[in-house]
Amino acid sequence: MSSTGDRPAISVVIPVRNEGPALHAAVSSIIAGRSAPFPLQIVLVDDASSDGCCDGLSDCWSCPEDRVRVDVIRLPRWSGVPYARNAGAFAAHAPILFITDANVVFPRNWDLPIRSRIAPKRVLCATITDMDSSFRGYGCALLLPSLGVEWIRDPQLYGGYVPVSPCSATAISADLFRRAGGYDTAMPIYGAAEPEFSVRLWLYGAEILSLPHLVLRHKFRSPSDRQPFLDAIGTVSLSNYLRFGMLYLDRQRIDQMLHYYSGNSPSSVAGALQLLASGEVWQRRRILEKRLPHRFSSFVDRFGVRDAFGRLAHS
Repeated sequence: MSSTGDRPAISVVIPVRNEGPALHAAVSSIIAGRSAPFPLQIVLVDDASSDGCCDGLSDCWSCPEDRVRVDVIRLPRWSGVPYARNAGAFAAHAPILFITDANVVFPRNWDLPIRSRIAPKRVLCATITDMDSSFRGYGCALLLPSLGVEWIRDPQLYGGYVPVSPCSATAISADLFRRAGGYDTAMPIYGAAEPEFSVRLWLYGAEILSLPHLVLRHKFRSPSDRQPFLDAIGTVSLSNYLRFGMLYLDRQRIDQMLHYYSGNSPSSVAGALQLLASGEVWQRRRILEKRLPHRFSSFVDRFGVRDAFGRLAHS
């Protein structure tokens, strides 16, 4: 660990697994893009990488004179993105967290809209553009019955608010992150944790605001790189989406979700349900119902979420 002696104003949290040179470009842009040399912490959570992508980064980029510290947390085994994000967030020292990934390039003055718009119960969602196309996304909308998401292409679609903040573009106060419980680490490896956390934040009484002019350039993985990974974790990922639905949906929409996945992922459904067989998901649901002041129906009404038959998905 390296320290500049200053408490950072912002901690940027980046989960890392075999990111290679992209990680250096991301860290460089974060440091160089500050509007002024305010105290900055970058927390890299090395999720059992095998390519040495984090080796030497703390010594290379930490600079007390420039008020930058880069801390590397090394996980002993592959734990997945939700766990890695939480590990980074709970190790951060700043009152503001920016949660992102290693495949982004930050713009100049990226900190200004964050520091001017952040609030105790306001989460900020930066805009994502594709380095290799004209794509631009302003956060994501939740889809039923899959519980997946789609990119929002119009920043004013929901009056400037965002149902789901993507994992590469989320600014949140450290206090709110911790009070809301962080990402659900019972959703291992990858899948569903981002929309679940966003829904939980809305039901907690927070809001997610779009920042159309804070634009991060993102290197999306090609289908040929991405699909083998998704295929390899198909059962685990599906169990995460089923868990998400069981935490918030009513019985009718849970049945729609199961019917959807039985038709679209028949080889994975049995295994995914077996991963949820302990009953912990229902215990978690009861805890959330007691703790959260709002129900999923409030999220449905705000964003007009429709079920498989085009009806508002009240639970």
